[in-house]
Amino acid sequence: MTIKEALKSATDRLRSSNSPSAYLDAEVLLLHALRRKKDVRDKSWVYINSNYDLSRKEEASFFGFISRRCLHEPVAYIIEKKEFYGYDFYVNENALIPRPETEMIVSEVLETIRSKKECGCKFDLLDIGTGSGCIIISVLNELAKTHRQKLVHSAIANDISKKAIEVAERNSRKYRLNKKIRFICEDFSDMLRDKDLIDRSRRLIITANLPYIRTDGYDRLLSSVKYEPRSALVGGKDGLKFITKLINNVAKLKKNANSDIIMFIESDPEQINIIKKLARGSLPDSESVILKDLSKKRRFVKIELKNDRQCK
Repeated sequence: MTIKEALKSATDRLRSSNSPSAYLDAEVLLLHALRRKKDVRDKSWVYINSNYDLSRKEEASFFGFISRRCLHEPVAYIIEKKEFYGYDFYVNENALIPRPETEMIVSEVLETIRSKKECGCKFDLLDIGTGSGCIIISVLNELAKTHRQKLVHSAIANDISKKAIEVAERNSRKYRLNKKIRFICEDFSDMLRDKDLIDRSRRLIITANLPYIRTDGYDRLLSSVKYEPRSALVGGKDGLKFITKLINNVAKLKKNANSDIIMFIESDPEQINIIKKLARGSLPDSESVILKDLSKKRRFVKIELKNDRQCK
């Protein structure tokens, strides 16, 4: 079977299973099936070599991937890779697949750090619910490009899932950040009680992409989304169980440490106003700003808590 014939057959199968991007998925999965061929680099090779006869092994591998996709398994899990902020991340079923919307958190963190570079401020980074580690790794990679990684004194990636931490650690090794990032596998409320977590001479940036799907909303998710770990998606009856818990724990942390804290929380657009209200209640001295994602939806809340020490 030639590449042209294989793509047509696979596309027809995917369309019959209601795949929203059948031909694109077929292309990506074919490239993955041919990944061991040294001269295969991108889709252009596929077009140029449309009459190439697939070996039995390549054909079996390709249609095995197609069968998995027909059952709505995400392409990212099949090829074990997802691009985020221009970087390739290893992913599997133990961690959420990085979304383009979440890239906004990386951009905002970078802007926060860069805006303070002249005053010599140092930052501690804390990524809660790190999953694949895509947020904290992307931030550090971008800072390294401009030789500003030294502005970050410490970087901590936290997740309650040991298997997710293993995914994040693998990605950190890929980008040679395994010695820069400290991985902590435990409930974040326990971690935030660590008295050595915050140094008052530095600012703390917290990023959090916690589960925020309502319990009764899980069944309405796309079949492909349900391949992702349920525990990383569902945030209790109102979807705010973990976000509320985080805000309350940060309030305790702020009281004990009296350090500047800037927090970025991702959520459902319908939860934004509630989160702002929660922040006003538990963190009365905080300032909250709503940020929109790439689709112009209200997706993030930036919560800033300052002490008397000002860094301008």
